[in-house]
Amino acid sequence: MSNSPWLSLSDAIATMQSQTQPVSGSEKAEIKAAVGRVLAQPVIASLNVPPCNNSAMDGYALKSSDGQAGNTLQVVGSVFAGDSEQPAVLAGQCVRIMTGAPIPTDCDAVIIQENVSREDNKITLQTHTAPQANIRLTGSDITQGDQLFTAGHRLTATDTMLLSSLGLATVDVYRKLTIGLLATGDELVEAGNPLAVGQIYESNRTGVTALLQNWQVHIKNLGIVADKPETLKQVLQTAQQDCDVIISSGGVSVGDADFVKPVLDELGEIGFWKVAIKPGKPFAFGRLGNAVFCGLPGNPVSACVTTEQLVVPVIRHLQGETGLANGHRLTLKAQLTGDIRRRAGRLDFQRAVFSQNEAGTLMVTPLAKQSSGVMTSFSQANCYMLIPAEADELKSGDWVDIQPFSIAGKLN
Repeated sequence: MSNSPWLSLSDAIATMQSQTQPVSGSEKAEIKAAVGRVLAQPVIASLNVPPCNNSAMDGYALKSSDGQAGNTLQVVGSVFAGDSEQPAVLAGQCVRIMTGAPIPTDCDAVIIQENVSREDNKITLQTHTAPQANIRLTGSDITQGDQLFTAGHRLTATDTMLLSSLGLATVDVYRKLTIGLLATGDELVEAGNPLAVGQIYESNRTGVTALLQNWQVHIKNLGIVADKPETLKQVLQTAQQDCDVIISSGGVSVGDADFVKPVLDELGEIGFWKVAIKPGKPFAFGRLGNAVFCGLPGNPVSACVTTEQLVVPVIRHLQGETGLANGHRLTLKAQLTGDIRRRAGRLDFQRAVFSQNEAGTLMVTPLAKQSSGVMTSFSQANCYMLIPAEADELKSGDWVDIQPFSIAGKLN
């Protein structure tokens, strides 16, 4: 690790991952409640999907040797999905078959019902039917013994559908992390209470909780802590006993009432303090006993940016998720709509609006107000626009990186 007090974002994430270990404990989770959980064991297919040859369409099962256009075949029965008995089919015969129904042993093709004409118990083929036409073959989706997922895979909704198709009711996942969340500051007041002169409502815990809710963690609310070193020390000493991660907001700068860093230095250890990003430079990372500590800046925009860009990656690492080496957020290219001049030195996460023009090109416009205290910038924006640390000037038409907040255009 560099001795520089200002780490780049990538170096900060790499440092946090190198100084932390994923959890080892696992538990059983019901498939229906497993979305977002991280697999603790690989998943091996115990059966074929589909388990037998079945029809992909409603139509007629026949021998492909009888499949020439113009042939007339006798209908000798019907097969529905779930039927276990199969009628015998001789040359010149066929059976009515429904989507998902097992293919009779004597048949090797299905002609869809739109390609035949039927009169009483006879059909006339209007098109040629080749071998295996409109048949889903045994194991064509999943073959018994296939490894479907590795340990460390985070399950999606469609993953749970796949697992259910194997007959699985539960799956082995890593245990949930417990996240202790606190805010520091004598000026902070819980929402719903009256404000005195000089006070403000505390909002960072609400925002951070919302940002972490999709990552399947337990949130332990540690409340608002006064700007008193002894009080902060007591809260942190208690929290480290049953929390995997402790997240504080405020108190990590260099003011006279910023006690987080010296208390962390006394009780545990500081991995780094200050990251070369804007907003969010005064971010603290360290250890408190067995707990990982993340100290967010007090300004709400900075707290959101550092939660998404720094806290979420370390949480995903601690949860045992793999495949994070190339980043954890979708990044796209967009063309800038105006000129920008700024002071170089930090990677800048500007709140911006992107859209697609008639030619299909993504265009992006940063919002005018970029202060770390202006939360309306998130409500008005639908992406981060990233300005590289070394850039002091960008021109209209330049290509820049953007990170969409979500498909719906709101902050995740």
